[in-house]
Amino acid sequence: MTNLLGETISEYHLKEVIGEGGMATVYKAFQPSLNRWVAVKVMHERYSDLLPRFQREARAVAQLRYRNILAIYDYGEEAGYAYIVMEFVERGTLKDMLTGQPMDWVQAVALTIAIGDALQHAHQHGIVHRDVKPSNILMPTVDWPLLADFGLVKIKSSTEQLTDSGMIIGTPEYISPEQASGESVDHRADIYALGVILFEMIAGRLPFDYKNLNQMMVAHIAEPPPSPVEFNPDCPPPLEAVILKALEKSPEDRYPDMQAMVDALKGVIGSSTLPKGKIFGSQDLSPYIAGLPLPDSDQLEPVVVQSVKIVIAEQNVTVDVPLDRPEVIIGRTHGDSRPDIDLGPYGAASAGVSRKHARLSRQDNHWQLEDLGSLNGTYINEIKLKPRSPMALKSGDIIRCGRLPLIFRISF
Repeated sequence: MTNLLGETISEYHLKEVIGEGGMATVYKAFQPSLNRWVAVKVMHERYSDLLPRFQREARAVAQLRYRNILAIYDYGEEAGYAYIVMEFVERGTLKDMLTGQPMDWVQAVALTIAIGDALQHAHQHGIVHRDVKPSNILMPTVDWPLLADFGLVKIKSSTEQLTDSGMIIGTPEYISPEQASGESVDHRADIYALGVILFEMIAGRLPFDYKNLNQMMVAHIAEPPPSPVEFNPDCPPPLEAVILKALEKSPEDRYPDMQAMVDALKGVIGSSTLPKGKIFGSQDLSPYIAGLPLPDSDQLEPVVVQSVKIVIAEQNVTVDVPLDRPEVIIGRTHGDSRPDIDLGPYGAASAGVSRKHARLSRQDNHWQLEDLGSLNGTYINEIKLKPRSPMALKSGDIIRCGRLPLIFRISF
């Protein structure tokens, strides 16, 4: 491989290596004509068996326009090098967020819904990723995943034979049983890989955690996956069922398509209750938020709220709650009636959200939600609120306004 750092390809000035793979190197590059930073993926060598795959990746992803798929800007070949120009993402990947500890299950499900939506969009265009893994999911923000690196993409309508029959492709940690066996694959291989990622987020470890990669692939083929609840008792039973269905050995036993898996996860968000006493750092704050007596000041470290958000999980949208006012109205805009948090653009009318549906209020760091006499009710973890009777909220609680599920999140 030739190091092109400091060189210019076309108009792109290659300034920094930000990724390395067996097929290509990715550089952070500057595009002076548009005064912006981009990512340029340069193929290592122009071998005939690699160039068609590289061209196929560029063509495949260029036709995908979706909020959770990394955008491709350009493709070219110059001075013996083939390159793809992509959107540059400043922050890291989902892999960087995996610490070996279980992730908050609500956050894990919301991320999986967004990634699943992106894969469903690709599948609808006849494109199977075949290498879905945390390092191929970029994270511009902690709640905005971008699916990237379609280097092993399979195009349903393509007649090109770019891999030998029986050739094993993919990453052993996330490979589907049919891939590990060298069999042909379809969109259900991506469902399996996403199931592995969701298991890892929930359990804090892989379902098959072997050092030997051959042993790991054999496990994908023949070994039943453990229950994620073994490693994270907070995992709700409906979520465990979704994970284990996605990890079925036979593609026929998994979800028929990615949309079905996404819908099942939305059902988990909309119907599950969270375990009591969520812990932030080393402190269990839920008793204090619930209005019970506070401990002495020398027993409790000061907690500073950095941000409060409402997550519309079905839309993968996060709305900031203003911290400069004691009360916030949740509802939908109609005529001159304008709530502080407008759920109208997210299907509020069809979900039965009233114009002034609920009031979110705070005193210091204590939060409450109050139903304002809505037609279809307000719920916290599926407990229906009595009108004009506020109920305490804690981070991670699932709010339902009518039929629209929301997630209440506090960052400390």
